[in-house]
Amino acid sequence: MRYLSYSWRNHPMLIQLVPKAHEVTDTFRTRRCLIKRIHNGAVESETEVWFKFDQSVNPPADDDCDSYLLAVLMDAMKENRRIEIKGSVSKTLLGNLVEYQSAWNKWLPDTYHHVEVLADQVREDKPPVSGAICAFSGGVDATFSVWRHAKKLCGYRSQTINLCAIVHGFDIPLADDVAFKNATARSRNTLSDLGLNIIPIATNYREISRVNWEHAFSCALVAALGNFKNHAGTCIVGSSEPYDSLVIPWGSSPITDHLLGSGEFGVMHDGASHSRTEKVREINQWNAGKNNLRVCWQGDLKDRNCGVCEKCIRTKLNFLAVNAPVPLAFPDSDILPDLKKVQLRNDAVRAEWRQLHQIAVKNKVDEPWVYQVPVVINRKPLLERVLPKGSVRRKLVRSVVGNLRGN
Repeated sequence: MRYLSYSWRNHPMLIQLVPKAHEVTDTFRTRRCLIKRIHNGAVESETEVWFKFDQSVNPPADDDCDSYLLAVLMDAMKENRRIEIKGSVSKTLLGNLVEYQSAWNKWLPDTYHHVEVLADQVREDKPPVSGAICAFSGGVDATFSVWRHAKKLCGYRSQTINLCAIVHGFDIPLADDVAFKNATARSRNTLSDLGLNIIPIATNYREISRVNWEHAFSCALVAALGNFKNHAGTCIVGSSEPYDSLVIPWGSSPITDHLLGSGEFGVMHDGASHSRTEKVREINQWNAGKNNLRVCWQGDLKDRNCGVCEKCIRTKLNFLAVNAPVPLAFPDSDILPDLKKVQLRNDAVRAEWRQLHQIAVKNKVDEPWVYQVPVVINRKPLLERVLPKGSVRRKLVRSVVGNLRGN
């Protein structure tokens, strides 16, 4: 049965998804899907999206395209291409993605369009497997979510965590095997303290996607973890910002994350009740969690914290703002000179610095760094200083970059 997710006109541009049979080796399973970009009936390009994980995992059926649809959705919206799926998709997911598209189209109408989605088969959802899977990179958001659910600290909302997953190809590039193995070992050490297991999964999503990662990361994460839906029926996604300081548009939020789920694999946006600094206050109770934190993405070594980048410094201050010592996960450095080099790259990060400053003041932390944080918050990013918003220079550079990408 073919299904039309909305009322649309015929469109000459489309993305066609053709799932392939999964491959099995002695160690791994790999699920693959061919992605064809077609214009007026002619194939413009062909590529693949793939997910590779341990051979012991029981994967979705070969023709189950839920993960593949999530992996291409925002690219299709950006390129204004209809999606045709030569396989099956959850009816609930298709319905949710109509609303998901509406949110992004409302936020960024010039960037993301409503697109038509058709599938050869629309599945009625089976009852979900009990228990949850949690994405776990070792960062503050994931560490907080695992801790609160494992310890049943959120009442009736608490989930039984069946397993956790760490994704290779997101913050750690696929080419860096050593860093990923070390990061996985670090996460495994953390989770073993709670009796939890972690399964690595690799994907080439970031190598093939053309969408801003800050917009697409939650969609990509659920696409990856959906490969484990036969092992857990709920996907826990750690929140980025709290309810009282949401940044819109942003790739993950309590507004849209649940719309990435189906009846077989629901998505729980978790932790928006706490700011990052409030999460750190809770994590401070868990020695294995705080001493194995991995938040750094700018350092040369992707499996550990450099201690001096913006995110490392911010996390150190999160702890200091609640009168807690900086954990062993972070190398020592001098905070005041470090603050002089900090550049805040977007509004979401700037909001987190405001929150940690407010909590430090509330907790009567009287240290020199507290008085320097407002300077950091008000410091204009380098790009804005060189190319001010609305300036002719900025428009010219954007035009040139856009033309280069088009070529």
